Amino acid sequence: MGILKKSLTTIAATGVLLGGVFATPAAAADPNTCPSGKVCGWSKTNRKGTRTVLSVTPGCDIFTGALSVSNQTSYRIEFWHITPGTGCGVGTRLVTLQPHTYSDNTRSTVTGIEVWAR
Repeated sequence: MGILKKSLTTIAATGVLLGGVFATPAAAADPNTCPSGKVCGWSKTNRKGTRTVLSVTPGCDIFTGALSVSNQTSYRIEFWHITPGTGCGVGTRLVTLQPHTYSDNTRSTVTGIEVWAR
């Protein structure tokens, strides 16, 4: 095998190996999706705008303002518009999502969530 052919073979093999190292699954790079096991909210409807990603456990939590949401956990989650300092269950319940579902329009800004254990 000539030197030129060996060099081209080495370059091709290196390219294949490096290509695998740097490859990122399309879903992981898509800002309009929510990672498995997480709760996400977007600043605009239809999962557009700035995305917030949270890890959650059962209970109540403040949620950064969102107009579309995704529940990719195993929990049932209620999304609320609450007045700061009032806690869960006080205000307007906007949408309840079962595990692995989403809502592209919550009708109002989500400011709190209630996570229910199974």
